[in-house]
Amino acid sequence: MRQARVALTAALLAVTCLLAGVWVRGQGAGKYHAAGLAMAGDIAYPMSSRAPGFVTLDVSVSASGAAQGVTVVRDSAPLTAAAESGINSWQFTPATADGQTVAGVVRVDVAFNPYNPSGVGLPGESLQPSTGGAGGDFQPAKVLKANYANYPPNTVAYGTIVMQVHVSSDGQIHRVSVVSGKIGGLVGAATKAVKTWSFAAATYKGQAVGSDVVVAYVFASPQAGTR
Repeated sequence: MRQARVALTAALLAVTCLLAGVWVRGQGAGKYHAAGLAMAGDIAYPMSSRAPGFVTLDVSVSASGAAQGVTVVRDSAPLTAAAESGINSWQFTPATADGQTVAGVVRVDVAFNPYNPSGVGLPGESLQPSTGGAGGDFQPAKVLKANYANYPPNTVAYGTIVMQVHVSSDGQIHRVSVVSGKIGGLVGAATKAVKTWSFAAATYKGQAVGSDVVVAYVFASPQAGTR
């Protein structure tokens, strides 16, 4: 009888936690939702650059949702400066912990994609080494492998496609949503390419968690030529 009462109490506690939305992830952990992207815009491909590359930035977001600073995680000059300049106009949402807004961080991975109609002249992976990132209990998902996108045949479109990529706690890509830059065939090219990326899952207080990562593909214009 005592065992039955213990089992019933445990079941009721589990149901209560589920209804309350409590996220039990170990001692001291609670329900946490990372900072996110509310609105994005274009990033200009610097015409002075003759090479593609990948840039990773951590944007520190205040409890009110204001961007307070940028930490360079993956540097590829002069592309890094272009990425930083572009995200200055973006808007973000704050993180929440146990129902309260708190400061957080949004990771933004930017692929400066060379003009390569039908894949002609497309370079292989050139992922620069990372140099750290913003500190804190939440550590964003990390890119382990990234690939450039193939321009659709005969396209003259160019610009920025910004996507929100959901990376599960086992590092798998589960969902890709386009946030801005719905430009012709480039949306399909970007979403197809990002699904080939590999990630290490985000962590919260040392435990792997699902999270959203912002990925932007900056497609060079045809006038820039194949790089």
